[in-house]
This record gives sequence, C-alpha cells and structure tokens, in this order.
Amino acid sequence: MRVLIVSDVHSNIEAFQSVVHDASNRGGFDKIWSLGDLVGYGPDPLACLDLLVEHPHIAIAGNHDLGAVGEITLDDFNQHAADANRWTASILTEKWVNFIKSQQQKIEIDEFTLVHGSPRNPIWEYVTTEEIAAANFTYFDTYWCLLGHSHIAFICRPEGNSARFSEFPIDSPVLLTDEAVIINPGSVGQPRDGDPRASYAVYDSDGPYITHYRVEYDIETVQRKMRETSLPEILIDRLPLGR
Repeated sequence: MRVLIVSDVHSNIEAFQSVVHDASNRGGFDKIWSLGDLVGYGPDPLACLDLLVEHPHIAIAGNHDLGAVGEITLDDFNQHAADANRWTASILTEKWVNFIKSQQQKIEIDEFTLVHGSPRNPIWEYVTTEEIAAANFTYFDTYWCLLGHSHIAFICRPEGNSARFSEFPIDSPVLLTDEAVIINPGSVGQPRDGDPRASYAVYDSDGPYITHYRVEYDIETVQRKMRETSLPEILIDRLPLGR
C-alpha cells in the first residue's frame, strides 16, 4: 500500500494539484491521508475538498477546518487567520460543512496515529520543542505518529527523557522500525521553513518506508486569486517566501 500524506493544504488548489500529480508520477498512491487544515488562508476551499474526495481518503480535523464551520471560536485565531476563516465559511456549502464536522481529531490506523496538532492536544498544540515532543510520546500507543500544524517538516524520536528533532530528508526513504517516531510532512499550501515549494510525504508499506518530497506550483496564480477575493495581504505576500 502506498499512501499520499498531506497536511495544511489551506485551500491552495494549485499546490494540492501539483502534489497529487507529482506523487502520481513517483509510483502513485492508493489513498490520501490528510492531517488537517485542508481549508483556511487560501482562495479555493471547495476545489481542495473536491480533489480530496476524488480519492480514497482519511481526513483529520484541523483548527482552521473547525474554525471555518463554527466548531471552535475564531477568537483564538490571529486577525488574518480569522478573517480568512470568515471568508471560507461564507462559501462552504452545507455538504462540506457536514463533511468537516464529521472528521475525527485523532485516528489510529495500522501502526500510525494521525492528528493535526499533537497527540496530547490534537487541535491546538504545536510540536516544536524537545520538551513538548517528549511529553507527547506518552500520548499515542502506535509505533508512529503523523501530524502537521507547524507547517515545517521534521522527524522526531525520543532520546532518554527528552526528544531529538532531525531533518526530514528530501527524496530519501526513511525506514520505519518498531521504535516510536513523530513525523511532520510539512505544509502543502503554506510552507514555513523558507522553502516555498509544496511539501508532502509518501508512505510505502512494503518497506515500510516514508519519503519526503517537495514540488513547485504556480504561486502567482494563487496570489492573484487571493487578491481577487480580498484575502489578507500578509497571507498573499508570504507564499513565495515560504514563511
């Protein structure tokens, strides 16, 4: 089985389409696992939802997903994110509102735990420090945990009473063993690691391996669409910077 793993698509259909096309050309995939925040920030939430459901999939709820459908308050978002979520909410149809509301916040499948933020706090917690990561290894029972939210790809393993972050290498398969690991595939639609290319991963159960990939997409078209819908300028300007 081969699984395309995406996170933080954020209504960026150009990036999502590039990822699907790239993954198809790299041996294909049988399913998509979305780790949350399929919508928010960007100009094409409906197209991104449509593309996801064209394929067998599992979708985890992220904070922007839940904010756009009124499941969590927008008071907890910064002003730009809240404004983008209000716009997203204005165009979501009842079908997609119900689809998002039906998504779980944490799923175990095979030897994976899937969350958006962290196993301890699936919606809001960012796994960005050794202390936070170390605490979260006690909150999942599978070997491996996949998450997003920070928009930065990484691999993290326990190390004594702490944890060790390492780079998730590009185009280099990482062997998965019976040791615990937390993996972030990075963001499809709004990377924040200084590389504006869409980031994703593919899991191959035959290894089992997981591989990190980056792919370029048409950023200028996304920016034009965002301006046409009057989305916050700061969200538009950050795309080519990968910040």
